Amino acid sequence: MQLISVIMANFRAVQHLSAAIDSVLRQTHDRLELIISDDASGDGSLDVIRAAMARDPRVILIEAETNGGAAAARNRALEAATGDWVAIMDSDDVIHPDRLRRMLAAAGQSGAQIVSDDLVFFGETEAASGRTLLQALDLDAPQMLDAARLMASEGADPTLPKFGYLKPLIARAALGEMRYDTSLSIAEDLDLYLRLLMAGHRWVMLPDPMYLYRRHSASLSYRLSAASIAAMIAAQERLSLSDAPRALQEAGRARSAHLRHQERYLHLVDAIKARKMSRVAGLLLRAPGLLGDLTWSVRDRLARRSESDGARSAQTLSLGGQATPGEGLSLSPPSAPEPAGTWSEPPHRMAAQLSALAARHDLSVEVTDRAALWAAWLLPRYAQMRIDFDTGEDADGLPLPAQTAQ
Repeated sequence: MQLISVIMANFRAVQHLSAAIDSVLRQTHDRLELIISDDASGDGSLDVIRAAMARDPRVILIEAETNGGAAAARNRALEAATGDWVAIMDSDDVIHPDRLRRMLAAAGQSGAQIVSDDLVFFGETEAASGRTLLQALDLDAPQMLDAARLMASEGADPTLPKFGYLKPLIARAALGEMRYDTSLSIAEDLDLYLRLLMAGHRWVMLPDPMYLYRRHSASLSYRLSAASIAAMIAAQERLSLSDAPRALQEAGRARSAHLRHQERYLHLVDAIKARKMSRVAGLLLRAPGLLGDLTWSVRDRLARRSESDGARSAQTLSLGGQATPGEGLSLSPPSAPEPAGTWSEPPHRMAAQLSALAARHDLSVEVTDRAALWAAWLLPRYAQMRIDFDTGEDADGLPLPAQTAQ
C-alpha cells in the first residue's frame, strides 16, 4: 500500500485545527503521515498538534520560529515528506474519510500524476455555503485539466471555476525538487500547478465532492494588495510562455492583463485610503473602468457586513432512499460509484444542498442506507445523527459519524 504524505500549513487556525486533523486520521486509506508545518502561530495550535501526536504517531510537527508565509510552510512540509504521494490540505478545512483512497485509486486507473476532487464551500453564514467550486462544470465523470485551461480560469475565461483553489493529490516523483514560490503570498498553489502541468504531468479532476472548504474573512485569499499582485505578475513572467502552446500563451496574456488591472485598482484603493485625491483622479482618468470595480467593491463590502449567522431553526433530515415519509426534510443522495467512475447524477447538487441545510438549520439527521452514510460525511455540522440501517461489520470501510453535535 502506497504511503500518502498529507501536508498542512497552519497559521493561527486553532479554532478549527482539531477537526482538520481528525478528518485526516480517520481516512479509510490509513497508510499516511500528516505533516503539520506550523508557521509561528502562537495561538495554542502547538498544544492541539502535540495532543494529536500523543494519540497517533502518524502526526508530525514542524515548527517555525518566525512567520514566513504559507508557501514557505508548505515547502518545509514537502522537505519532510516521505510518501509516494503528497496531498495538500489547509488547516481549517475538513476532508471526507474516503477521500484519499478514492483519489489514489483514480490515479492508478487514469495514469495521472495529479488528482483533484470538488470543493464543497461552507461557513458560518448561508452566503458562505451551499455551493461547490466545480458546479458550473456539472461533472458526473472525471475530466482532464491542462495548463491552458488552468491559466484561463484565472482571468481569460470568467465562466470557468478558479481551478487554482483545488487541493490535489500529487505524485511525489512528479514534484521532484519543485517547490512553492516563496515570493508569493497569494496564488502560490496556482503557480506550482502550472509548472507541474507545463512539465508534462497529467491532471484528472474527479466530480466527487470530498473536500470541505471553510470560507471566512480570515482566509489568506482575501488579503490582496498591490505588492502581492506585483509578485504574481513577476511569477507569471518567470514561467516563460514564449515556447508554450498557443492556447496557453493566449490565456497567459489574458491573465497578465487581468492582474495588471487588479494592480491598478489596488493602487486606486491605496490612494483613496491615503486621501491623495489628485492621484485618485489621475488613475481614474487613465483607467475609467476602475470606477466600476470600485462601485462593485463597495456593494460587496456592504453585503458582507449585512451577512449574519441568522436565527437557526431545528430541523429533521431523512437522508437516504429508505427514508420514512413524514415531517421534516428528506434527501436521497446518489450512490458513490467506484473510484474514477461515473455518477448517476452530478454529485455537486447533493453536496451543495447539504452545505446549505447545515448553514440554515440545527439538523437531526436520520441515515437510512449506505449511499446516505457516504453523503452524511459532507455535512459540515449537525445536532444529532442516527444510523437507521444495518451497516454490517465495516459499513463498506467507512467510519460512522458521531451521534451528537459536531
